[in-house]
Amino acid sequence: MTMNTFGPRQVETSSWQRWIKEAIHLSGKHLALNVCLVLLTTGLLSPFPALLLTVISPVLLGVFVLLAYCADTSEPILPTLKAACDSLLRLLFCSALAVCTLIMALSLIILIIKGSVIGPETGSTPYIAQAHRISDFLAGSKALFSIGIWLLVILPWFAIPLIVCTPLPLRACLDQTFAALNQNKFVVIVIFLSALLMMAGALFHGLTVVPLYPILGGLLYASYRHIFLGLPPMELKPAKVKSAALNRRLQTK
Repeated sequence: MTMNTFGPRQVETSSWQRWIKEAIHLSGKHLALNVCLVLLTTGLLSPFPALLLTVISPVLLGVFVLLAYCADTSEPILPTLKAACDSLLRLLFCSALAVCTLIMALSLIILIIKGSVIGPETGSTPYIAQAHRISDFLAGSKALFSIGIWLLVILPWFAIPLIVCTPLPLRACLDQTFAALNQNKFVVIVIFLSALLMMAGALFHGLTVVPLYPILGGLLYASYRHIFLGLPPMELKPAKVKSAALNRRLQTK
């Protein structure tokens, strides 16, 4: 990927409309592969607890960012994914570390509250167990809900494409993420609405993971492509242009 104009820049607040169109366009270029990848991943992980999908979800999203990159640049898919193996493993390590840290922090908070407010009683145990049944819909619902939680953290929005598409170290990726969000504060609203959409899909039906995950990956890549690379909008309708030219030829005949 060319890095000549690399760096976060301020863009128009209406850019999210362009990103959505480009995300749908990019996710449709490898439609069969996207569908198979989502179904295969969620199918393999369905017997495992939702916590594992929480760790895997950013990595799966990183794969869809790479597929969107391949659709944009016409790079071959398999060599691109092989070259990005180290980046995907680094993303997996970061997500696992973040989940473990969050669990430890929440456990510590619960213990403090339990000891100071509730006391030594164990009557709240069934209440904690009930919270773990929220995700017992389908594997797709678990995946959508987990990535919705990740998006509410805000950091993965630019961090994921920066990790998988650039050779930058992790600290630089986080610094660039904060800089981009600071210059484009409207992205926080886009992130929040995307998280709500993922969670709504999880509650509606698990199969909504099939279109939502690839489109979300394309959305992350489109925003990264615009803000960090400063590339112009994609040409989204080449097929219609060709059909219009064909219609003109037929009319002349």
